[in-house]
Amino acid sequence: MAGSPYGYPDWRSVPYVGERRGAGPDEDALGGFGARLAARVLDTGVLIAAVFLAGVLADDAGDGFPALLVAVVVGGYEPVLTAVFGATPGKQLCGLRVVRRSGGGPGFGRALWRWACVLAGYAVPVLGVVNVLRCAWDRPYRQCLHDKAADTVVRRVQR
Repeated sequence: MAGSPYGYPDWRSVPYVGERRGAGPDEDALGGFGARLAARVLDTGVLIAAVFLAGVLADDAGDGFPALLVAVVVGGYEPVLTAVFGATPGKQLCGLRVVRRSGGGPGFGRALWRWACVLAGYAVPVLGVVNVLRCAWDRPYRQCLHDKAADTVVRRVQR
């Protein structure tokens, strides 16, 4: 009766509650929590250094120029690099790449929306921590809140 198409299925074929068979991605292809956290720390360090350098370079330029330069650096760092290369320098060093959940690159609009959600998380401290830690327990795509908002996933690069 075990091989019969009729009757109760074998216990190994019964999914857990809330689990859909074959619906999720390959877990090994997704970026892990440690790599994503390391990439975020590296990118934050690069961003702080770039803002510091922009402030030093623009010190003699005038009153409004340093603020504009810092806004351009902070606002354009991640969206431009993610749209053009699929990853920021921190993600590239950690072997990660941002893609649309349906496949392909995120594009500039989606990358900008993703970064705006990250910045909103940084503006609200508790939300920022939850946003960064969310990929540790989210299944099946290991998405942070900004990934869910932009419908993106972070994948490991095949080397």
